[in-house]
Amino acid sequence: MVNADEEVFEMNNGRICCTVRGDLIRILRGLTTALLALMFCFAVGSSPARAHPHAWIDLRSTVVLDAAGRVTAIEQQWLFDQFYTVFATELPSGAAGTRAEALTALTRSNLENLRSYDYFTEVRAGGAKVALGTVSEFESELREGRLWMRFVVPLATPVDPTKRALSFAVFDPTYYIEVLHLQGDLVAFRGGRAEGCFGRIVPPNPTIEAVLLAQSVDLDVTPDATLGSVFAERVEVTCR
Repeated sequence: MVNADEEVFEMNNGRICCTVRGDLIRILRGLTTALLALMFCFAVGSSPARAHPHAWIDLRSTVVLDAAGRVTAIEQQWLFDQFYTVFATELPSGAAGTRAEALTALTRSNLENLRSYDYFTEVRAGGAKVALGTVSEFESELREGRLWMRFVVPLATPVDPTKRALSFAVFDPTYYIEVLHLQGDLVAFRGGRAEGCFGRIVPPNPTIEAVLLAQSVDLDVTPDATLGSVFAERVEVTCR
């Protein structure tokens, strides 16, 4: 388990911010407001507003187990790219308060809007999609100039991973935002019988056609809500 005061993230290689607008407004109002600001700042002299993704999140995940060894939640840490961070943290909060209070309000707003999209989280047990609950535990702060937030996505019903094959993925369905574990990172486990569990991160394997599609998508068109799953990592959970 990573403590909130530990510096555990670093910038992914080769990630460069682009502009974004459109349907993401419905998904993440807080995120989109900042990304729209980026669009106006970089529009002049930039390349055409095409190609996905347009924002990036470094992910760290922890599978939470109960005393019986059942999976009850997926804890996630998101570290946003520096470009989004600058605009998100400089926008007026709408109310007086400390920076910590402003970050908490921003995170709460983001999570409320993500609820309708299962927090970009898909959990499957025995091949069937698992219903998720509402996030109530979360925190956020700035880490080396990047916005970090931690939250826990509960499963509506605990799943015994020794009886049903369990997997999960974290992704934006439209692929406006790319969400990937840090290179070389391991999925963590905490709770009962955690020592007998392992999470294998399966990298995406998109076809050439899918890559070309992502590179050519115009932000003015209706987004393809299936594109994100093609570029998503999958975590396969094994417990003894």
